[in-house]
Amino acid sequence: MSPRIAVVGVQMGAKADRLSPEELARVAHELLRHDAELRCDPELHPDILGDVRKRADQILAPLVDEIANVDEARRAWRRPWAVAALVLLVAALLVLRAVSGTAVLPSWPSAAVITFAVALVAMGCFAFVSWWNVTRRRNRTADVELRAALLPPLRALLRLIISELQDDEARWSGTLSTTKAPALVELNLQDTIPSRTYERLRTFIAEHESSATGVAGARGSGKTTLMRRLSLDDTLGCHVALVSTPVKYAAVEFTRLIHGELARAGLRSSAAGLARRHLAAPALRVALRTLLMAAAALLLVTLWLYDKNRPVPTSFDLGWTGLSAVALGALILGFALNRAWAFFRIRAGMSTFPQSTRELCLQQLEFLRWSTSVERSASAAIKVSGSGFEGGSKLSQAEREVTHADAVQALRQFVEQLLALGGRPVVICVDELDKLADPAEAVDAINGLKDLFHVAKAHFVLSVSTDAMLSFAARGVPMRDVFDSAFDTIISVAPLSLDESQTLISRRARDFSRVFVLFCHAWSGGHARDLIRTARSCVDLKRDLQDGEQADIALLSRRVLRHDLREVVDATVEKLRGDDGDLAKTMLDPVLAFQEALEDDAANLHDLLKRIKFPPDAGMAAMAAEARPATTLAPYARIAALCERLFSISRPPAAWQAEAMSDAVIALAEARAALGRHPREIERKLRRAADACALADVSG
Repeated sequence: MSPRIAVVGVQMGAKADRLSPEELARVAHELLRHDAELRCDPELHPDILGDVRKRADQILAPLVDEIANVDEARRAWRRPWAVAALVLLVAALLVLRAVSGTAVLPSWPSAAVITFAVALVAMGCFAFVSWWNVTRRRNRTADVELRAALLPPLRALLRLIISELQDDEARWSGTLSTTKAPALVELNLQDTIPSRTYERLRTFIAEHESSATGVAGARGSGKTTLMRRLSLDDTLGCHVALVSTPVKYAAVEFTRLIHGELARAGLRSSAAGLARRHLAAPALRVALRTLLMAAAALLLVTLWLYDKNRPVPTSFDLGWTGLSAVALGALILGFALNRAWAFFRIRAGMSTFPQSTRELCLQQLEFLRWSTSVERSASAAIKVSGSGFEGGSKLSQAEREVTHADAVQALRQFVEQLLALGGRPVVICVDELDKLADPAEAVDAINGLKDLFHVAKAHFVLSVSTDAMLSFAARGVPMRDVFDSAFDTIISVAPLSLDESQTLISRRARDFSRVFVLFCHAWSGGHARDLIRTARSCVDLKRDLQDGEQADIALLSRRVLRHDLREVVDATVEKLRGDDGDLAKTMLDPVLAFQEALEDDAANLHDLLKRIKFPPDAGMAAMAAEARPATTLAPYARIAALCERLFSISRPPAAWQAEAMSDAVIALAEARAALGRHPREIERKLRRAADACALADVSG
């Protein structure tokens, strides 16, 4: 059960648009009481809530827009009361004067005055009800958005604090006590990328007038999260557009896609305001404009009727039916005038120069959405007594098809106008270039974007996986050369450090022993996606234990390693069977033998590898691309054997915390991260890991 965050609890402190730490602590307390995953000893609650107050800025900093919307929604309740009170006061005075017999207007009888007062109250009630409904809906929307944005990072912080408050015996236990881990999935949290990688990218953008940056890393290493974090960084002070590369590349459409995303990014960043203006009751504005125009139309009709009887005006008494008909007609006319005014504003906005970032972005979105066609016609006729000549001409003009050069020029002009109006730099992030199936299209995409590089105060960040680069290179496309030559710098997404892995898992899983964190880090190589998957596998395999089996590190690590190895071996067998080359056929036999040996759960991996003789890496370059995963199977299995040996021994908490153990885990992670590199580098990393594991065994 998720606690509800009450909008009334939002308090404004010294700075505007801030949620108080006390309110955050109150919500955290509700989570601790009602969330089954976060329940703990009530005696720990004061310490936990104290840490929440101290770390409030970590939670609240990314929520500036949501908090501002809640505060604006709260202030909206106070605005129309004065107007409503004034309308009721005027209506009451009119009725009192009419009932008392005093002439309010010389030519209006009492019935007309009362009718006018009732109509005034009715129109006021209509406007008030419209405001009430819209404001209530706005409050609910702001509440839901704040709750949706606040609860995931707050839950993560509570898990981390609870983990930190555990004693060493529980924190370094060799038994896994985690039973639920709903957050062990690839959620969009900022802890999936190393802070040093993000700071390097952010610093490079901030220190240069314009730049073109390439981001490289393995699939799942956090490139997309890196770009999303960039788009959420308000301290950067930029319009950040995040574009995902389409599977099918078309130069014009791709450029227009970037153009549209940048316009939407400009709308988002031009107002913690824009969201508030959109929430600021469009229905209410329509109602008020309609009433205003209806009142103006009614006034004009009244003046016209009064003027018809000059110089001796008669009694202005339309009766109830007449006045109702006039009021209804005025409302209909006011609504029609309001629609005409809205249409005129749209048409005028397309043809006038925008005066703000918001107007510019809306204009650009209209430009991208619609095409323009112009049609002119003229006719002339001369007739005498029913006979003569008649002629005509017609000219139609339609926009020609947009070329890539036109799209690039339009985007360049938009960037320059955006900078001129707002003064904020532009960051365009293009993600997942490796989604393009054809390597030539990936090269064309990079070359096409070069036309936009180095516009003043415009920064481009493009990502591609190193796996795709290697795959493209194997197919004869020098992707690395194109990627390197196109950018000012290449930033590689480094693997997570051991401490970062610890923080990531502690924020996503409650009571997750640090011994299991050591195993997950070693086996994943610090790769964020694999780290989460390995931790989730440990929790899932714990649920599948039979009666009498204990969820200790030796049993669960062994089963995780065997499960992953079987998946890789099965995939390798399928790849080798798809290759008709002699080298693939030679490799298939030892892989099949290893697949069969893995069925023996009693034997350890170290002994199994001694019985299997994999062919050397020499000559693998001649193998087809489909069979290349087989080249990393042997080192992959050796890393698994080292992990199994290191974590198969029961150790006291002090042994797990020893420096030699940390060195062994880090060495294993480096070897795991090196898979796919040159065989000599992999072998060197493996020897270092084996030596570190042997030293840890001696020390333990």
